Amino acid sequence: MNIWKILGIEPTTDKKAIRKAYAAKTKEIHPEDAPEEFKQLHEAYQAALGYSDYVRQVEQSGGSVTSFYKTEESAPEGEDGDKEERAPAGAGESAGGIETAHTGEGEGDAGTEHPDETAAEPGRENLRAYFEESQEKHGQQVAAFLNYWKEFQGPYHDPEAMDWWKKYLSSEEFQNIRYHSQVVETLADEIDDKCFYGIDEVKMLFWEAYGFQGDEENAYQGDRQRLYRSLHTAYAKQQREIQYEQKWAKNDKILRIFIGIAVAALLVICILIPVTIHRQRENGRQFLIDYMAKKYAETSFSEPERIDKEDDGSIVYALRSSAHPELPVTAKVEIGYVEGKRVYLVKEDYGQMLFEYYAAQYGLEGCLVSYSGGIYDDQEIIEYATLLYSDMEEIDAFCESAVKMFREQEELRVIDEVAVCTESVLFPQILLYGSVPGFSFGEEQTYDLRTVEAKELSRELKDAYMCYMFQFEAWNITKEQYREWGEAYEKRSGEWENENGEWHEEYDPDTKELLCRFFIPTYNWRDGYYYSGKINMSMYARMITVGNAYYFLRDRGADLTVNDDGSGFYVTFFGNITDFGNEPSVEFYELRNCY
Repeated sequence: MNIWKILGIEPTTDKKAIRKAYAAKTKEIHPEDAPEEFKQLHEAYQAALGYSDYVRQVEQSGGSVTSFYKTEESAPEGEDGDKEERAPAGAGESAGGIETAHTGEGEGDAGTEHPDETAAEPGRENLRAYFEESQEKHGQQVAAFLNYWKEFQGPYHDPEAMDWWKKYLSSEEFQNIRYHSQVVETLADEIDDKCFYGIDEVKMLFWEAYGFQGDEENAYQGDRQRLYRSLHTAYAKQQREIQYEQKWAKNDKILRIFIGIAVAALLVICILIPVTIHRQRENGRQFLIDYMAKKYAETSFSEPERIDKEDDGSIVYALRSSAHPELPVTAKVEIGYVEGKRVYLVKEDYGQMLFEYYAAQYGLEGCLVSYSGGIYDDQEIIEYATLLYSDMEEIDAFCESAVKMFREQEELRVIDEVAVCTESVLFPQILLYGSVPGFSFGEEQTYDLRTVEAKELSRELKDAYMCYMFQFEAWNITKEQYREWGEAYEKRSGEWENENGEWHEEYDPDTKELLCRFFIPTYNWRDGYYYSGKINMSMYARMITVGNAYYFLRDRGADLTVNDDGSGFYVTFFGNITDFGNEPSVEFYELRNCY
């Protein structure tokens, strides 16, 4: 028997190579299908391991091995046509075809072998004894495994037992018997029922001990295939867990990268936001400095000092001018949009403070008046630098002082126009804004006092005041004012004559003298829209000023009573009282219930 040919390898004393060759052959030869062939393979395997030990012993004793074996192919054929076995009797049979040389050096022809000398070699007898001992040891190892397996009941996971089995299954002792029919059959029958807990760990220990692969089920037959299938469940589960862990690790890596990017982005944002805010503030502050230097070129200002931040994000600064250090200047810088572009907007009070400061120097009263102008959703806040006059009798002197102030003080050129109004009217916005919703009242009472003459200013203010009194405070006009204004107002009201309205004649209640006559207009005023089907249609209301409503009701004999303070009048009709004077205009149909 040529053990190396059976194992399919070159002669070697490397036990690792011998075991590897044996494991490969056991996948091809199964004891159930070819018991004799498998027995011969196992004997060749044991002989090769024994030979490895024998050679090691010879070399350690100082001898040498001169010949491994003679192959069957190189042996001469006998007369029967059979190949002549040239290995010495006894040792060759036991060793499975191995020939060994005697140890040491003898006299005479060293290359000549004699049967009696060969038979007398102690090495061969030792090898025969070793093989017999090995076979006996092999049976003992199988019996030992079966005993170990019987004692291994482990219904619960026992780390110490698992550690022992791991070492035992990787030992040479188990590797020698792992494909023994009784071992494979026992494992195939009992391994699924052996452990209630930790069975997968036990199966994986045997899977690795047998060197099974994940896709080689069809390579086995009989009990070895059954064992493979039983162990494969644990292997498949392990592979799923590995894939899951790999997938989880991959996802975790992606998550970590994402978190890292998010944290980095957050850090960048946390850095950029304060930087951006600081930059915007500094830019706004610098814009304010440039704005003040450009608008008030003749004076310098202190560095803006931030004093407040409003809800809309606007920053309020405090400044001092070198020309008027006693004036505490404030300026608000906000971000706005002009023609779709994002720009800084500045609202400062230095110009208004100069205006009020110089007005006091010239004996005038200057102030800032705000009025909500426009109609409905087109409302706007209008601010006027306003000069107030208290008495119409002194209007000429007032106009001379106002014109003189603006022509003498160069710093006031930052104020383009000034509104002029009296303190003694109910509706100052009429004079300031020039109208109320639905009415036109001449023009706004705003003037460029650097170009207008004092006499012209006085004349326009008197004319505006006259028109205002007739249309909005008629109940406060005296008989003297009727005589003074009658002719001028009759001429003026003729310009308003239209199809909606009527002429009125005002008489002295005592002498029945005709004081004046004038036209009372009513106006078509768009009040809003109403929806009808699929069409939006405009709604118009006929409107009349509260002063003209006073004349209209008197002409129809309504019971009118003027308030003692001149703030308006009320109409009594069948016990019902309607007040007028709270608003500058009245809807025309409301008057029908008052006469």
